[in-house]
Amino acid sequence: MSVDSERRAAGPPPKQAQETRRARYDRATADLDPPLALVGEGAFDRNAADLARRAAGLPIRVATKSLRCRYLIERALATPGYHGVMCYTLAEALWLHAAGTSDDLLVAYPTVDRAALRALAGDEQARPHVTIMADSEAHLDVVDRALGAGHPEIRVCLELDVSWRPLARRAAVHIGTRRSPLHTPEQAVAFARAVDRRTGFRLAGVM
Repeated sequence: MSVDSERRAAGPPPKQAQETRRARYDRATADLDPPLALVGEGAFDRNAADLARRAAGLPIRVATKSLRCRYLIERALATPGYHGVMCYTLAEALWLHAAGTSDDLLVAYPTVDRAALRALAGDEQARPHVTIMADSEAHLDVVDRALGAGHPEIRVCLELDVSWRPLARRAAVHIGTRRSPLHTPEQAVAFARAVDRRTGFRLAGVM
């Protein structure tokens, strides 16, 4: 990924200026194989600052599923108002921790990556800073099978389904994503207690 730091003037540039800029970009990327992207650092920074302003003091977690460039992830995290990363996979979380990108890494989806789970369990530096996602005891069973009895404590985030179900008794009426089987406060509490009862796990958050 190439990064263009040119600040864009207000309003659309004239056609000649656009063609000149395109020619310059083509020359700069002539030796790179696509796909690639050009990112204006000025525009990126202004967008990041505006998101922080609208968050009104709530910390923003950077989602790497949407920002697939470590340089830009770290640039966003350097902006006041940003803290922590939501990672696409556990392997990615371990990589970002090893790179020093963040000390607060949440894996967005339940993982069945046994090699990554073993790497997490064996990394005393990463374990306190990486949290995996779960919405059923079956996800915890995967971890137990991958790591064996008496494994080190793994941080768990409980995932709730917060989509809209206006007619709860009619499953066909469901507005939003189907992210979790935990729909009610009672179900969330029951699963949280299940995590708390099991050795080798610590409930660290709710999404």
